[in-house]
Amino acid sequence: MNPYERQMTAVGVIPARLSSTRYPGKLLERINGKSLIAMVYENAQKATKLDKLIIATEDEEIAAEAKAIGAEYILTPNTFATGTDRIAWTCRRLELDYDIIFNIQGDEPLLSPKLIDDLFVGFSTSLCQVGTLVKKIETEEELSNPNVVKVVRNMDGEALYFSRSPIPYYRNKPLDHLKLNNYWKHIGLYAYRSEALELFSRLEQTDLEIAESLEQLRLLQNNSKYFCMETKEEILGIDTPEDFEKLKRLI
Repeated sequence: MNPYERQMTAVGVIPARLSSTRYPGKLLERINGKSLIAMVYENAQKATKLDKLIIATEDEEIAAEAKAIGAEYILTPNTFATGTDRIAWTCRRLELDYDIIFNIQGDEPLLSPKLIDDLFVGFSTSLCQVGTLVKKIETEEELSNPNVVKVVRNMDGEALYFSRSPIPYYRNKPLDHLKLNNYWKHIGLYAYRSEALELFSRLEQTDLEIAESLEQLRLLQNNSKYFCMETKEEILGIDTPEDFEKLKRLI
């Protein structure tokens, strides 16, 4: 049967660990008594296109929090280079047989369930191996911030490259880049076809992935295609204590 002639299935996995480089323990930080990981799980649970949702963690403390909020979880080894490697292990260990596997970041509590559903719809009818989100960059501060990942795309809207640097670079032009071109930031929600996720886990880290510290470059450098869906929604990733203070003000 052609896979596009039936309803595709999807599972969401939230890779979670306490040992963040820039903000250790952030996933258990609380606002109004609710942890960051709980906010993410509750939002993702509202997505109508997910048939299953699970937290994959190497930490007993996060497992205890998952149990406390009634979330399905699994304890994983602590040897993974990326969250996607952790997800691939989880899918093999639990024998999860789904067409699409979502990598839902545990530090993006404002990610709306509608974005998950919209990405499912757009990506499932594409010919790409991975789907993700992009948003127009509005400020020079964002453009110059290495924590904001930039992406350039081809004429079909597929990713050409991801970087922490402003791309494209205008030679012999003033630095007011936003007046010269549209710049796009990457939002780290991923939708993988099951074959692409398995391939990711088998491949070695690439030189570009290591140089930029961006896991999405592993498949891209190995000729996989990324479907990039535009969104106008603002997604706040919690990378630093300052980000968490901003989240508290927003909530």
